[in-house]
Amino acid sequence: MPTFLCCLLLGLTSLVWAHGGHYLPASGPGATDFKPAKALPVVELRSHENKAFVFPPKGPAVVLFGYTQCPDACPLTLGRLLPAYEALGAPPNLQLLLLSVDERDTPQTLQKYLRGFMPVLGLTGKPEAIRQIAEAARVEYNLAPGGRLVFHTDALALLDAQGRLVRMLYGASRLSTAKLKEEIAQLLR
Repeated sequence: MPTFLCCLLLGLTSLVWAHGGHYLPASGPGATDFKPAKALPVVELRSHENKAFVFPPKGPAVVLFGYTQCPDACPLTLGRLLPAYEALGAPPNLQLLLLSVDERDTPQTLQKYLRGFMPVLGLTGKPEAIRQIAEAARVEYNLAPGGRLVFHTDALALLDAQGRLVRMLYGASRLSTAKLKEEIAQLLR
């Protein structure tokens, strides 16, 4: 194969990998509405403050399925979610949650990671508890070959005041702050 084609193929592969190539097919973009709202399994998790947390929360919530070592989608989504939340007046009844799909994330690693993303609450727990929530929300994840990255669905879950799943947003890292603000405003109505 000519050098030019090898370089082009390598460059395209690198670009895909660097911009979300490690996400699973359900990463959208798109949305799924749940009508009627879908009950999620009740499980006990740990917060980044190392306190017990019963999931799903009571009160509306935005849940990012991600992990602290995510190189792109998770920090991008959080970086757009926080200004959307603030533009809505930082609604005190709305919870912003990062549910880690990486069993290597401990309350301590979540706490360190979330210092730059307050008031997001980090959650972790037993792998079987996380798996139950992810399956109910149609989120997939698994450890990538080499063990550093986690392939995961790039998604946000919107939960109503009773903690039921009302909407999934796929391709969340590609949503603008304005779109996230619109989605949250709709959730709070």
